[in-house]
Amino acid sequence: MTSMNRCPIAGTAFSALLLLSSAALAAEGVPRLNVEEACRAAAVADPGVPYDSARCLKSERDARDELAGKWAAFRAADRALCTQTATLGGTASYVELITCLELKQDVARTPRDPRTDMQTKPSSSVPAKP
Repeated sequence: MTSMNRCPIAGTAFSALLLLSSAALAAEGVPRLNVEEACRAAAVADPGVPYDSARCLKSERDARDELAGKWAAFRAADRALCTQTATLGGTASYVELITCLELKQDVARTPRDPRTDMQTKPSSSVPAKP
């Protein structure tokens, strides 16, 4: 018999703590990223290329606003992985974050081919086999 079976109160308390932790993580919403630093870094990366920092910031703000409306629709594991990916290298980007999440969502929706166990989308250029 496990300790939780011997003490139902401890098991209930543990379950409640787990539930509260999950709810808190879901309620956090879109992470706060320092996109200003990423836009500044991009502006000085290649001095020979004209760069519009204001456009970069607007793009990042627009991506954040879009994420705010879609955040709950993405799987928690994908949100965690994509947030890590979008903040690699010391810079952060909402554009990269939403791109990653949408790609993960597309892959999850793609049916698997039972012959290869790979996800495939039917090609419109290849005729279907009878």
